[in-house]
Amino acid sequence: MLFLAVFCGFLAEYKLEHTIEHQREMKFAKLLYEDFKKDTALIDNVMRVKTWRTRKLDSLFYFLSLPDLQSNASAIYYYGHFVTLNYQFAPNDATIQQLSSSGSLRYFSNLELYNAITSYYSNCGWNKKAEEANKINISQITAKMFQGEQFYSLVSNATDIRGLIRYPSRNVPFQLLTTDKSTLNEFLVQAKQSNFNDYGIMNILGVLRTQLGKLIDEIKKEYHLK
Repeated sequence: MLFLAVFCGFLAEYKLEHTIEHQREMKFAKLLYEDFKKDTALIDNVMRVKTWRTRKLDSLFYFLSLPDLQSNASAIYYYGHFVTLNYQFAPNDATIQQLSSSGSLRYFSNLELYNAITSYYSNCGWNKKAEEANKINISQITAKMFQGEQFYSLVSNATDIRGLIRYPSRNVPFQLLTTDKSTLNEFLVQAKQSNFNDYGIMNILGVLRTQLGKLIDEIKKEYHLK
């Protein structure tokens, strides 16, 4: 009888522990689900902004290729801002940080889902490294090319990054401080490199976007979420 009582107590404790772990698994699954939906919306927006920035840089390359640069100084002042103007993706990672630091990822019993989650955040790390490598400092070059007061007069206080830079007024004459070929070439190389790097980042974002779609579907199916 004593053995039976101990055994029943063990079963009750095991069942309670299993129930608690399942509840925690559901809680974290819901939190990750919400994080993934937010990440999806953010990636879509970042990709739109990067595509828009690429078009601006293409316009910069066009105006820099023209023979009379001073006649197109206003356009070069405007499009020159987009060399350093960038919008980056950073995942909503509060939940995964909590799971990782507490060892709670073990609650996810579906090995495929576990691997998919860790793979997604690993690729987010690659995206972060790519963005860090894409940071450029061309302040010394811009100081040689643009009159500071005029250059920064084009910056607005818009909350949307796509409205941050205003096109120069036709009533205000803009002039490049130099048309030195070496300086212009250095500026062009930096702009081209940043544009090229963004193509690589867009590919990473595309992979992340695909992963998110599969993760959201899998979590919805596994935990019967809406």
